[in-house]
Amino acid sequence: MNESLLSIDKVAKQAGLTSSALRYYERCGLITEGTRISGRRHYPPSVLQRLSVIKVCQGIGFSLTEIRDLLDGQPGHNGTWRDLALTRRAEVQRQIHQLHRLLEVLDTAMACACRALCECPQMGPEGQLARRSPEPLKRLAEHWQQLTLGESRSVTSESHIVKSLGAK
Repeated sequence: MNESLLSIDKVAKQAGLTSSALRYYERCGLITEGTRISGRRHYPPSVLQRLSVIKVCQGIGFSLTEIRDLLDGQPGHNGTWRDLALTRRAEVQRQIHQLHRLLEVLDTAMACACRALCECPQMGPEGQLARRSPEPLKRLAEHWQQLTLGESRSVTSESHIVKSLGAK
């Protein structure tokens, strides 16, 4: 057996992933297929660096397709990986702005002394809250509602949700 290769179990443990995630990443083209030794996949130690980069990129909000393109040096229609990062940064800035607006609406609603929402003039057609509830806030609320309902999510669920908030 080649001593420099790591078993799928060792790679999964060191990377904080499951073996099935590694096989999924193979199918997505994010990592090369492991060498089979006695029917088990084995990877070079360099795969740990690549898996770390994948995790960081997912945390930033890139999709697996975007990550694959970034790792393969094919940044798609947007130019270099730095261009994609700048685009992602702008999306995050938009999301932060939307979240600040949502906080303002929530703070205003919580400051209301009305006993029932339907009695609150702020909520009426001419009220401050009705005027400050634009479409992006509605989409944001819908996404949060979906999260709290516990809908099943794929490996890329967090990045998909984060990305979709600013994408529409």
